[in-house]
Amino acid sequence: MNSIQTKSIVESLRDLLLQWGFSSNVTNVIVDFLGLFIVLVVSILVYYIVKYVINRVLKRMVLRSKSRWDDHLYEQKVFTRLALIIPALIIDVFLSTTIAGYPKVINFIEVVLSLYSAVIMIIVANSFLNAVYHIYGDFHLADSKPIKGYVQIGKIIVFVVGSIVIISMMIGQSPLTILAGLGAMSAVLLLIFKDSILGFVAGVMISNNDLLRIGDWMTMQKHNVDGVVIDISLVIVKVRNFDNSISMIPTYSFISESFQNWRSMLEAGGRRLRRSILIDLQSVRKVDDGLIEKTRNFSIPNQIITSNTGNQTNLGLFRWYLIDYLTNHPAVNQQMSILVRLQPSLENGIPLEFTVFSVIESLNEYENFQSGLMEHILTTLPQFDLKVYQRP
Repeated sequence: MNSIQTKSIVESLRDLLLQWGFSSNVTNVIVDFLGLFIVLVVSILVYYIVKYVINRVLKRMVLRSKSRWDDHLYEQKVFTRLALIIPALIIDVFLSTTIAGYPKVINFIEVVLSLYSAVIMIIVANSFLNAVYHIYGDFHLADSKPIKGYVQIGKIIVFVVGSIVIISMMIGQSPLTILAGLGAMSAVLLLIFKDSILGFVAGVMISNNDLLRIGDWMTMQKHNVDGVVIDISLVIVKVRNFDNSISMIPTYSFISESFQNWRSMLEAGGRRLRRSILIDLQSVRKVDDGLIEKTRNFSIPNQIITSNTGNQTNLGLFRWYLIDYLTNHPAVNQQMSILVRLQPSLENGIPLEFTVFSVIESLNEYENFQSGLMEHILTTLPQFDLKVYQRP
């Protein structure tokens, strides 16, 4: 009964077109391709139905799940872009039955469908790699072992392979034939992808040797860079400087040029401070009762004052006071070495050098700490009858 109704509909359409003045050949073509048009409309409707299900039903399932990987797959539109392949599959299934009398048209449409499917698969693979990058970013390992460079290499491979497949479909040749032709152009390809190849090699070495991580504070004198790493990609590394400007450095520069990474200092819990002050030699003298009384309020052990170890000078007393002061300072890391020493005398005086490690990581607070420390030392020296050398 259905076949009879379908046949009557087709015959009615044929008669209607003939009445409108169409020739019999044109009428037959229109009637034959009507089925293909219906399949096309149905395939598009199916796509929008599947897309609606993905955006409504699948979205709710993704939001309710505790894992994050499906959220990233949905946010990168992997499912909706994969649904774009549905119209091509439906048309391919019904193509030979709708226009069986037109083999050349069938071959042409099959080539178009293949090209369309190849493009869609490239887009889906690109979205999937983006999702993999974001999924990996949820792990703590992502800061020390970034994979952005590997993901970009994967995208390049997908694009190159997809382009070879598309070209082979268009010219009707095997992909291996195109690859053989590309072998002769290897020098040109190496020149085109030089930065990507060097960046990939640098990325592998940076990752394996743990040379650089996102969030590291680094300096590179050659490029006038001093800031925090915010992104490591295949070709460039982005650094936010302390003036909030962004420096973009070629990734390969980090294995071909010298740079300074301050991560170990931050992880050690101490930022080293080494400063020296030139003491006027003419102000150094023996300790007497007046000086002992004058410095009574300072934390100097009595055994130091009364000992015969050669520290009975005002400079020796100040050195012991400075050791005690730094040992009890809250900004000084007490677990690391605290050193106060005298360097060999110079023509401008005798250098009093001190080395400590500060627990302060912030640059502004660190500068305030070392400035305040120097100010305290300069104002305390006169209490020990010491003078800082200053050229007349």
